[in-house]
Amino acid sequence: MKKILCVLILLLSGCQSRPQYYLYVYFAKTCPVCQSFIKHVVPLLEEEYGNQMIIIEMDIDEEKSLDAYAKTCSLLEDYVFEGDAGSVPFIVLDGYFAKIGYDIGESQQMVDAVHDAIEGRELSSDITDIYKFKEGKTFHEGGN
Repeated sequence: MKKILCVLILLLSGCQSRPQYYLYVYFAKTCPVCQSFIKHVVPLLEEEYGNQMIIIEMDIDEEKSLDAYAKTCSLLEDYVFEGDAGSVPFIVLDGYFAKIGYDIGESQQMVDAVHDAIEGRELSSDITDIYKFKEGKTFHEGGN
């Protein structure tokens, strides 16, 4: 009986594993480029990373999103955040990089950029408007 209980506990603890990656997508409802990213890239990332990655979509027109946006920007190297101004889509792989903008039709390039960052490889030079996180900083874990 004890063996069965131990196996059950091990199986259940594996099902409750914490996600390893957090991707924030700051968007505007009226932005067609944002909608394209959400429609084409997000499903590819969900398929590839499953429950290892939490993808959080944040509408930049909501105050709580602006606060999160500002906090994220403060954790990035060489990024200047000017008040309410924010470009979308703003894609943030927490602890790895942030990217302003997305070119419609380049879904696989974005998936590759996320994968390369996670694997510790340099991002392709085709990927522009990239900002790296300050060393040891992360939004999800508090960042300070």
